[in-house]
Amino acid sequence: MPGLTEPHSDLAGRLDFETLISDLSAKLVTASDETLQTVVEDALGRVIQFFGADRGGILVVSQDERSLHARHAWYAETLKERVPQDVNLAVHFPYAYRLLVERRQPFIVHSYDDVPSDAAVDRASHLAMGVRSTLAIPITVGSELRYVMIIDAMSQEVRWPQSYVPRLQLLGEIFANAVERKRISDDLRQSEARLALATASAGAGPWDLDMSTGRIWATPAAKELYGFARDLDVTFDMFLGVVHPQDVERVRDRIARALKSASEIADEYRVILPDGKVRWIAAAGRVRQEADAPPHRMMGISLDVTGRKTAEAALAAAHAEVLRLREQLERENTYLRQEITSRKARSRIVGVSESIRRMMEEVTKVAPTNATVLLLGETGTGKELVADAIHSLSPRRDRLMVRVNCAAIPVTLIESELFGRERGAYTGALSKQVGRFELAHGSTIFLDEIGDLPLDIQAKLLRVLQERQIERLGSPRPIPVDVRIIAATNRDVDQDVRDGRFREDLFYRLNVFQVRVPPLRDRLEDVPLLVDALLDELAGPMGKRIDRVSRESLDALARYAWPGNVRELRNAVERALILATGPVLEIMIPGASGPGPGRSPSQGQGTDRLDRAEYLRVLQQTGWRIRGKRGAAEMLGLKPTTLETRMAKLGIKRP
Repeated sequence: MPGLTEPHSDLAGRLDFETLISDLSAKLVTASDETLQTVVEDALGRVIQFFGADRGGILVVSQDERSLHARHAWYAETLKERVPQDVNLAVHFPYAYRLLVERRQPFIVHSYDDVPSDAAVDRASHLAMGVRSTLAIPITVGSELRYVMIIDAMSQEVRWPQSYVPRLQLLGEIFANAVERKRISDDLRQSEARLALATASAGAGPWDLDMSTGRIWATPAAKELYGFARDLDVTFDMFLGVVHPQDVERVRDRIARALKSASEIADEYRVILPDGKVRWIAAAGRVRQEADAPPHRMMGISLDVTGRKTAEAALAAAHAEVLRLREQLERENTYLRQEITSRKARSRIVGVSESIRRMMEEVTKVAPTNATVLLLGETGTGKELVADAIHSLSPRRDRLMVRVNCAAIPVTLIESELFGRERGAYTGALSKQVGRFELAHGSTIFLDEIGDLPLDIQAKLLRVLQERQIERLGSPRPIPVDVRIIAATNRDVDQDVRDGRFREDLFYRLNVFQVRVPPLRDRLEDVPLLVDALLDELAGPMGKRIDRVSRESLDALARYAWPGNVRELRNAVERALILATGPVLEIMIPGASGPGPGRSPSQGQGTDRLDRAEYLRVLQQTGWRIRGKRGAAEMLGLKPTTLETRMAKLGIKRP
């Protein structure tokens, strides 16, 4: 089973599985009725082989939900034992029956040595057939249990990854929709054959319309089709009175045009019967030409096609559902690829300092809950890694955490990115888009740089937190979402609230549990460990072999203030690796011309040479405006975030 020993950490194996499901769903959606049997059994085989199992099938549940009958099956070439055609589930597998039928839950057995005592009958039945591991998944169509997908391992025991079960259930639904689509298509063809037979045997309802008098002659069968009594004299107005209000104008217009042009007419429309039920009618007529008068008579027949129309609607609904499931698979597959790429670039949380231990104690306490978490910390401290840790320790860890960098999305697009949009919601919205909140349903969403959200989006986010539902742009229909929120910012949120840049009510909603991520200068004893972790991550891909870091470099790194935190340390290690020519690595302090003694915050370099008084002078001169044209950051030649870091380091606060 490639990639299945540790499914949650082996993202490559998970990607292989997701790619397999996406490929199979595409083939099932496009399979014709003639090739569906082959496509389904080939898809079964690929899934069974992926898990290293030996046989499996799609089994139909009987009407009383007690027995199963094999509809589609696949077997390994070396396997002689076949799936029984009919299985009395309630008698021979009572434990599986309770899970699959009564509770609608999967039946999962890694080893029959580990099954509970009340599954003894199931164990004996499976061992008699030579089965060592079993996975059975119930598949519903609408609210009915219609199929069960079973995979058996006979040559070896298989550990079924729990995180793969929901994806297999989704694949089972795609199987079921494809099979249902074929069944409905077969029913439709049979209905059409019956319709042709009924017409040939004069089972239709003939009629004769005379527009000069408004009277309609009709056979008893025709009157019954429209809900009229057999002895009733029917008129044209009475006929229009039973036609569905949405169809009546079209029917009236087509009859008038047919009479005017002396042509034939064929139409399908709905009529409302006396008991309120709706019936679909297919009518065909031909105008009777009379030499001494303009056309005013039409003769024809009517047929009940309600069954065909219902089948067509069910077929369209089944096809739409398959397409929806396929789109969902493609979205999650794309997101998983992006996630693997980004995770390769991130290291784990590393450190033994007191500040890191305190932070991890808080993470461990809050992770198992559904509480909203607010992460506070300077740029580059690793807030995203802390969010990863909270999600990985939570009950939602089986689903991917969705990440949003609020500062990186253009203001004009951020609402549709978060909440989604309908096609045509605004100019240029050529397709429907599912938002990040909807994608994170059942999982966690990480909102980084939350302090940069515009005020109008803050108001909509507050509503999501309060009501647990979203609305796509261009649609008033609310969509419920079950999402845990982790927010992060490097800003002084308290000050932003006082300045009116951040909504106070949203701050209170987000600030349920606050975790402060310490800056690197407050845990300098972690620098050697961080350097080792970064070397493990970066040296291999660069093709560099490093035996150790020079003692002078480590001492210097441990004395530096690291205003850019772990991100700045990472850049320094990466630069040193690029320049390295031997097994002993020399790491230069950022801004220094070469390796050497570390500098304290008061010594500094570059803009650090500015003293506290100079920062205060410029801030007072600009009215404490940091950003924008003629702001303090521009006058000092710094980035706004760098200036805010310097201010925090020097203890400078807005009065």
